[in-house]
Amino acid sequence: MSYHIRVRPTALVIQDEQILLVEYSDANGIHYNLPGGGAEPGETITDGVLRELYEETTISAVAGPIAFVYEYAPHHHSGNNTSNIHTLYIVLECCPEAGSVARLPDIPDPEQSAVRWIPLSQLDDIVLYPNIKQHIKKYARERKNIELIEDHQLEPYFNP
Repeated sequence: MSYHIRVRPTALVIQDEQILLVEYSDANGIHYNLPGGGAEPGETITDGVLRELYEETTISAVAGPIAFVYEYAPHHHSGNNTSNIHTLYIVLECCPEAGSVARLPDIPDPEQSAVRWIPLSQLDDIVLYPNIKQHIKKYARERKNIELIEDHQLEPYFNP
């Protein structure tokens, strides 16, 4: 069986031992997600993560390195997610620009109820989808990341 893979640029914003999350309220109660969404045609991962971060939290930021990559495969999953969309989350650490304040956008996503700074020490007390809380805490401690290499930054072998 084959699946199309959706690329989801996702923002990891950690400041003052807190993480920026998007809160949702639905029939199952309150849960949280990292800001992010599907990359649009012609959009780089960096452009996509900054667009999604702004659309969901009104934060203007600078995109940094890749913190980690998470894959959701419908045919091989934990049971928390029942989507049939094979998705690759590319999670980039993002640093808010000076003076940029997180808030609920004027036109939030359906069921989006808030934008919250959650202390890392309270991360285990919430429902976060996907359940990557331990990975986030490890990243916050160690800051081991993956460099994003963009083709336009490479030195060409010849000038066209």
